[in-house]
Amino acid sequence: MAKAPLPLITVIYDIVKSKGAIKDRELYDLVSSSIPGVSFSQIEEALLKLEVMGKIVASSSGKKGELLIEISGERRYLAPDEE
Repeated sequence: MAKAPLPLITVIYDIVKSKGAIKDRELYDLVSSSIPGVSFSQIEEALLKLEVMGKIVASSSGKKGELLIEISGERRYLAPDEE
């Protein structure tokens, strides 16, 4: 019986976790080598889901349009009533 492929967000999270921090283009290269045919927009959508879940943080890396993706770790966001 064939092994079912891992969901895209799981593959992305595992890569980011192993690297600690990674740029979006490098992430795309690694993911597309594991999942042929995956598009950059699919990866962006999965990154957004992971960020909303609180698993990662994506921020501008300083270069035009480039993102740096990191594991969120112990970041804690204040709720509006805690500010």
